[in-house]
Amino acid sequence: MTYKQYILLISFLVFSIIANAQIISENQTIEELIEEIAESSDDELDYSTLLDDLYYFSQNPINLNAATREDLERIQFLNDFQIEGILEYQYRAGEMQTIYELQLVEGFEMKDISRILPFVTVGKVEKSVMPNLGRVLKYGSQNIFLRTQFVTQDQQGFDDNYSGTQFLGNKYKFYSKYQFNYKRQIQFGFVSEKDPGEEFFKGTQKYGFDYYSAHLHVSDIGRVKSLSVGDFQARFGQGLIAWTGLSSGKSSYVNDIRKSHDGIKKYSSTDENKFMRGAGATIKFGDFDITAFFSYKNIDANLDDTDTLSTEEEIATSFQITGLHRTDSELSGKDAISEMVYGSNVKWRKKRFNVGASFIQYFFGAELNKRDQPYNMFDFQGSSNFNASIDYNATYKNLFFFGEEAIGQNGAYALLNGVSAGISSQVAVSVLHRYYQRDYQAYYAIGFGEQSGTSNEEGLYLGAEINPYKSLKISAYFDSYTFPWLKFRTNAPSYGTDYFAQADYSISRYVNMYVKYKQETKHINSSNDFTGVVPTLPYTKKQLRYHISYKLSRKLTMKSRVEISNYQMDNSEAEKGFMIYQDITYKPWRLPLTASFRFAMFDATYNSRIYAYENDILYGFSIPAYFNKGTRTYLTLKYTVIPKFIDIWLRYAMFNYANVETMGSGNTEIQGNTKSEVKFQIRIKL
Repeated sequence: MTYKQYILLISFLVFSIIANAQIISENQTIEELIEEIAESSDDELDYSTLLDDLYYFSQNPINLNAATREDLERIQFLNDFQIEGILEYQYRAGEMQTIYELQLVEGFEMKDISRILPFVTVGKVEKSVMPNLGRVLKYGSQNIFLRTQFVTQDQQGFDDNYSGTQFLGNKYKFYSKYQFNYKRQIQFGFVSEKDPGEEFFKGTQKYGFDYYSAHLHVSDIGRVKSLSVGDFQARFGQGLIAWTGLSSGKSSYVNDIRKSHDGIKKYSSTDENKFMRGAGATIKFGDFDITAFFSYKNIDANLDDTDTLSTEEEIATSFQITGLHRTDSELSGKDAISEMVYGSNVKWRKKRFNVGASFIQYFFGAELNKRDQPYNMFDFQGSSNFNASIDYNATYKNLFFFGEEAIGQNGAYALLNGVSAGISSQVAVSVLHRYYQRDYQAYYAIGFGEQSGTSNEEGLYLGAEINPYKSLKISAYFDSYTFPWLKFRTNAPSYGTDYFAQADYSISRYVNMYVKYKQETKHINSSNDFTGVVPTLPYTKKQLRYHISYKLSRKLTMKSRVEISNYQMDNSEAEKGFMIYQDITYKPWRLPLTASFRFAMFDATYNSRIYAYENDILYGFSIPAYFNKGTRTYLTLKYTVIPKFIDIWLRYAMFNYANVETMGSGNTEIQGNTKSEVKFQIRIKL
């Protein structure tokens, strides 16, 4: 079948739909969130924390009649207008009798209600009960996850005849996770992981897994707002001095630009470096929340082997962040240096205003001395640093103000301020300005911006959401930014712009579609050969997507997508790409089985690559880049062996390319044009 025939087939399916009732599932909401985050970043991000929170609320919905602002902020796709609308409705109308009273809350359309439905409930407000051991053991829930995954093709790193540096372990990834939850008051668990190529119960890993993590988290017991022992996250303000874990930025939720749900949180992810290990707590004293934390652990680093006569102190050239320890070289950097971090936060909270002051200081067991390059001239160097900040949130009628002002040990500062305004029940806008000096240094910062690092950037963001009538929502943003100093692969100060527009349309309660356009313009070093200074050139990437989801019956759900992209460097010839897929999710009546299938075709260069979220096993995620020319298929099966006790997942995914003979490079190189992966997971509920 040709590409044109495939497009015609999808068009026929779309316009021959006779729709039945549909409610957006928690899986669909989670997919949309993760896909938006993935598209705005080229970094390898860990979505485990986001998945953990949302799946937890799908099993333990928030009671809207008892929800506080902080509770609602945990649902990451609710914006300030919707949160304020729910709180105002609580105050004026009292307890909700049905979830569909949300139609009376300002800021909620039917699609918004459908999206939030899996994560909330309405019921009587119950009195908070101090947990005792008997109640905790009786009503607590437990989950055990065991997972393995592997690439089926032979990779060079596992070949005994490979002349390069071989992987020390086998090709299998192993993962285990234990969770205990008593409401939201007590959470305990541990995680262990071995990556492909790492040793397992042998060699350097005599005790099994390469990575272990454990946590105990207590919330809302007496004056203790939160208490974490073991591995945890520390989040303050708008992320200008500390924000561990996943941080979202620009997305189709154009007014959801304020970071929220800060403080001390449990950590149960697999990022092996950017987290805290020790203890932290937040204690309530009237209108004040006082937080303090301490962390000590070893982190991965590349050490300088050069013999120094002037000092005996170790020198690190960079910190490793991959968490991979598959070869002797990678193992030499594992836990190479110590890291000690401590900090505090004091927050004064009132109903419509809060202000906080934060402090963080960290010490490394080696002197960081990066390779001498012009672009990193103002990066952090040394063995210790500190940051301090003041943050605020204020509400006045339909105006929501927020911001953070931060300073570093060297006197450089970072500023972020924003406001969201509900102009009417149908129009909301947001403005955010950030200014991060080129020499601002904050290791744990993740502020709103175009770059992953919170420095060397100034920008102005404008977002708007319009609901001209009930079935249509139009979202758009414009972001203009400059980089006052050089960047990696950009040998001069530069600037850029982002344009985004999306129209969501609900044909009925059961069929939803959207059209999205995104364009970004930046600068990068020319790839042509030059003697002397390499000039920077502008490049523009444009993306246009059409997506529709529809339910043919209570057993059968389908999604279709067509996306095209265009990448052009200066006046050179444009690189074009496209991707088209068809998803089918089927739930038979008589079997406790769910099957999700995708068939996709694509043709794109690396620069015009397209990302697409894929249905995966529970707490797993897959967001591959579609480039080169070929097809992508996957099948994910979930089967309930014993209801409320044992579930299993099996996933098979495959790329088949028409224009390559090898894939990957070095140890991960595969001879051939096919790459496939198998995942298997079992969950035991106790």
